[in-house]
Amino acid sequence: MNDSKNNLREAGYGKQYLQYRELKVRQCVYISRDTQETVADIVKRLGERGLSIGGYIDTILREHLQEHKNEINKLYRKPKGLIIK
Repeated sequence: MNDSKNNLREAGYGKQYLQYRELKVRQCVYISRDTQETVADIVKRLGERGLSIGGYIDTILREHLQEHKNEINKLYRKPKGLIIK
């Protein structure tokens, strides 16, 4: 891939994932130390001013859930019993 395509791709990633995102209500979630260190390094080195680890992870998870919502909903509807009782 040439440099101009790499720059466009990188700019797209930065615009999509590395922008400040305010989290008004926060929840604690546990992840492995290795993952936390990697994410912290990405946020520190590449993120826009004010980007937090939580904001970065929240953006990625929101996109993942949106991208896979049909598959998740199909699994939820399978007759394995109630997920929520």
